[in-house]
Amino acid sequence: MEIGVNIYPQFLNNWKNLPSVLADLKIKDYDFVQIFPHALGLIKNGQVVERGLRSIENALKGVGVSYTIRMPTSVNLRDNTYYTRHFNVAKAVINVAIKLGAKVVVMQSGRTGRLDLEIEALQQLAEMAENFGIKIALENTYSVKDTLYVVESVNKENLGFALDLGHAFLSAQGNEDKFLEDVKLGTEKTIILMIHDNFGKFFPKVDPIDALAYGVGDLHLMPGEGKIPFGKTLKLFGDVPLLLKIKNPETFANLPTKRGLIELLTSI
Repeated sequence: MEIGVNIYPQFLNNWKNLPSVLADLKIKDYDFVQIFPHALGLIKNGQVVERGLRSIENALKGVGVSYTIRMPTSVNLRDNTYYTRHFNVAKAVINVAIKLGAKVVVMQSGRTGRLDLEIEALQQLAEMAENFGIKIALENTYSVKDTLYVVESVNKENLGFALDLGHAFLSAQGNEDKFLEDVKLGTEKTIILMIHDNFGKFFPKVDPIDALAYGVGDLHLMPGEGKIPFGKTLKLFGDVPLLLKIKNPETFANLPTKRGLIELLTSI
């Protein structure tokens, strides 16, 4: 089972730089990482910052870890008002992936706006990426069905699902049967399976600092800390890479080894 870890920007600081974090994950036997090039200073005003590429490439290849690329969550290719700005950033991220030799780019599907714009943009991005053997994995913002419609409408072999189980569980409002039914819809198109936990509750709306106390929202908890049935879910998939997405820096610093995480996932 191939497992990677999301390196959120908040995990990097003056005391823990990228090479140090990469080395820690390598020691714990994880297979790959996901990086945010815009948070590493590689994109400015919709353009690639060429001078920053070498140090990031050296860090990644120096540790000897594989990597995927993550677009900013603000990218919304359905936004007809600022479409050009969103598209320029998305195109810059693809260019970073090309220059760094990454083979998977993950991006979140749009939230509101014109669906036809997103489909057309993804067709262009997929064509750009396929010349370099790059796959684009589209993450379900919440609804699996909505994102699957986009993937099927784009109809490119190198565009598939970054199926986010945490988002799918929220979309199913914590109903296990509905969640498993929704997840089944995306299994064949899944390029990467994104794992983190929550309680499947949207309401009541509370201040972010109170979210965990109420158990609401996209909490990005470690598997086992919420209610997602990971053991049942993983049986629906074949050999697909898993990406762990947890946001708490303390939890990140104390991650189990890859073997420990596998044992945890299969026991839930």
